[in-house]
Amino acid sequence: MLKNPRTTGALAPSSARLARELACLAAGSDHVLELGAGTGVVTQALSKVVNEEKIQVVEVQIKLAATLKKRYPNMKVLQSTAHHALDNYRQCGSVAVVSSLPFRSLPPAMKHLTVQSLLGFLKSSPGSQLIQYTYGLGAPFSAPSGFKWQQVKWVFANIPPACIWVLTKTVD
Repeated sequence: MLKNPRTTGALAPSSARLARELACLAAGSDHVLELGAGTGVVTQALSKVVNEEKIQVVEVQIKLAATLKKRYPNMKVLQSTAHHALDNYRQCGSVAVVSSLPFRSLPPAMKHLTVQSLLGFLKSSPGSQLIQYTYGLGAPFSAPSGFKWQQVKWVFANIPPACIWVLTKTVD
C-alpha cells in the first residue's frame, strides 16, 4: 500500500464473509476472471465454489501475483493490469468478472481504460457480469446506456462495511 497507494483499495484484505458472498454470486458462471486479487482472500473463496481450471486471476503487483501463482498452481495467474487482461481474455460461455479494484482511488487514466475494457468485455460476452464491491454508498462508476448496476447486498462483517454491486448489459 505504501509503495503504490492508488492501486490499493483498503489497508486490510477483504473479510472471509465478503469473499464468500462474492464467490457465491460467481458460482453459476462458466468461467471466472478475478481482477485485483491482492492477497488472495477472494481467490480462496472462489476456489471453493468454482473449479480452479475455470478461474483466471489478475494482480498488478508483482510480489502478490508471484505469491498467488505459488499458492494456486492450477489457476492461471497473470501479473497484469485489469484492462490488459480484459482486452486479451478469451473464453466461451458466461464469465463472472469478480473485481476488487479500487475504482474510487484509481488514477483517472487507469480508471478510464479499465472501465472501457470492462464495458467492451461485457458487450461482447453474452450472459457475463461484473461483480464489484465498494466501501461507499454509490455504484462503483457510472453505467452508460445499455448497462445497469444492481445493488445486491451490504456486508457489515467487513471493515469497512462493503456493498456488493452487479453490472450487466441490458437486453436490447
